[in-house]
Amino acid sequence: MKNRIADFFNSLTISKKITAIYAGVFSAMLIIVSAVFLWNMWYYYRSVSMREIDALADKIEAYISEGNDVSMESMRELNDNPYIEVTVRQKNRPDMFFGTMKKPFDLPDIDKDRKARDGGYYKNDMGPYMYAHRSVSYNGIEYEIMIFRKYDHEQKIINLFMLIFMTANIIAIAVAIIIGKYISGKILNPIKQITDTAESISLYDLSQRIEVPDTDDEMRTLVVTFNDMIERLQTSFNKENRFISDASHELKTPIAIIQGYINMVDRWGKEDRDILEEAIDSIKSETQHMSILIQQLLYLARDTQGKNVVKKEVISLTEIADEVKKEAEVANEDIEISLENTDGVDIYADGALIKQLMWIFIDNGIKYSGNGKCNIVISVGKEEDKPYFAVKDNGIGIPKNAVDKIFDRFYRNDESRNKEIQGNGLGLSIAKTIADRHDAKIKVESEEGKGSTFKVIFEKI
Repeated sequence: MKNRIADFFNSLTISKKITAIYAGVFSAMLIIVSAVFLWNMWYYYRSVSMREIDALADKIEAYISEGNDVSMESMRELNDNPYIEVTVRQKNRPDMFFGTMKKPFDLPDIDKDRKARDGGYYKNDMGPYMYAHRSVSYNGIEYEIMIFRKYDHEQKIINLFMLIFMTANIIAIAVAIIIGKYISGKILNPIKQITDTAESISLYDLSQRIEVPDTDDEMRTLVVTFNDMIERLQTSFNKENRFISDASHELKTPIAIIQGYINMVDRWGKEDRDILEEAIDSIKSETQHMSILIQQLLYLARDTQGKNVVKKEVISLTEIADEVKKEAEVANEDIEISLENTDGVDIYADGALIKQLMWIFIDNGIKYSGNGKCNIVISVGKEEDKPYFAVKDNGIGIPKNAVDKIFDRFYRNDESRNKEIQGNGLGLSIAKTIADRHDAKIKVESEEGKGSTFKVIFEKI
């Protein structure tokens, strides 16, 4: 039975659950209050009636004890309550009685089991009644005083109140259900808006937003959170679209060049050695460019999926900087690299990735060195007790409005001026990814015409 009730409740919608709980709690409280009120009323009526019976019994007992005449007339004068019946009789002559009852009746086992002074409630063929019993002696005669009062009058009043309360409770419960439904509708309206908005959002339309309610409650927080989530999704989706578009564009150019040279060789270069060598050199160059681009794209894709493995260990930044300096000087004799470092600067990181990170900044400095000689300074040290390395170049610099964009994928500042510079705009994006995997921060300082400095700050070991 409990399982059926639980299954039925779980099958209801949230609005119906709220309505049911609200109406149920309200109804239970109303019924409890009504029951307590009715019980108090019933107890009060019975107590008052019982006090009236006891008072009359005491009055008649005192009357007889004082030696007054016991007769029908005197008993009727003493009893001024039309709802109370009085019977006084002598114990040795039970057939002689005085009072307001046409025919008295005995209390059950009154002579055997009950005390001289007694009272209470009883029910027989005449119905429910209250009674009081007294025994008093005067001048050698023992009198038995019996006071009766039916409480069907009180019962009728209680029944009337019960009917009134039942009617009022039914109306109140119906009103509670209506109010509960209205309240649940108001509470869940933002959720309905979220549902409708979520259904109307498509992959190509993320512009829908929910109106933020004026109330400062959990629903407002939910709506703001939902709108922020859609905003982040739209930003991410726009970046992915741009990424796909830029990747397609970057791949289209070398493919077009390769196809052009293949067509040229096919038409005229089969017998012309100069054309053939030119085509081979260009195809090799563009193929290498495409290979680097595809590797970078694969790296970023794996990183997005969390598949890039980062093998961290304690490594020396100073040693890595020495290695990179030597490799860069061997690879390019036209650049001048100097090293500024302190002894024994260690970090907990993936050595291969940190080396790649340094190379990205050095390669970036070489590409944008301008027409002058490329001078690069690699420095290693600590800032506020946190290890760091920095790569400083003397290149063309970065405009202030472009500093926040240089880590975006495929971003290249002023491509019309820099179209002769090789690259695809993925290097710094990869650098940012590597830094993030090491919980490191990249600071960029640059001035146009004077060069740029990229500083990577790591957390303490």
